[in-house]
Amino acid sequence: MERGYVRVKLLYNTDLGALKEVMDRKGVAFDPSLVMDHVVYMFEIEDCSRVTTHQLVRHRAASYDQESQRFSAATREGVVTPPHIQSNSTALETYNQALKDVYAAYEKLVAAGVPKEDARYVLPNGIKTKIVMTISARSLMHIIWQRTALQAQWEIRELARTLQGLAAQATPELWTTVIER
Repeated sequence: MERGYVRVKLLYNTDLGALKEVMDRKGVAFDPSLVMDHVVYMFEIEDCSRVTTHQLVRHRAASYDQESQRFSAATREGVVTPPHIQSNSTALETYNQALKDVYAAYEKLVAAGVPKEDARYVLPNGIKTKIVMTISARSLMHIIWQRTALQAQWEIRELARTLQGLAAQATPELWTTVIER
């Protein structure tokens, strides 16, 4: 699912049908609130900035695997440009010049024999990255509750809404009520 900048795929989720069958065989009624910690989702998140992944990994109840900057190409096209910058021609001109200068410095460092892993220190936080996240339904709901708040930064808010949409589509029984709201 693409939403604005971020691309997200649901790679895996717990099969609620199988879970219900097991509970039924044991004579336990299915109650979504009782399985929230046992239902798991795995998402592949692409083309979000490192600004956003730094916010995301602060939620430690998930497991993450992030693309290494050591081995990925650093290109100007691989940067997220915030909407407030895109919509302001003066800001966009300043932003583009700053990126041009940063990437020129990066290339000069590499050309001077500095390893890419050290030269990357000059790269912007807006550089695009990929991350895989595995998380329980309860923890995902907590992230969504926090990161869809009006005070949340636009990119993480967009990502949280996308994650919620994919999870709700995969396991609608769990998403009729978001627990923390």
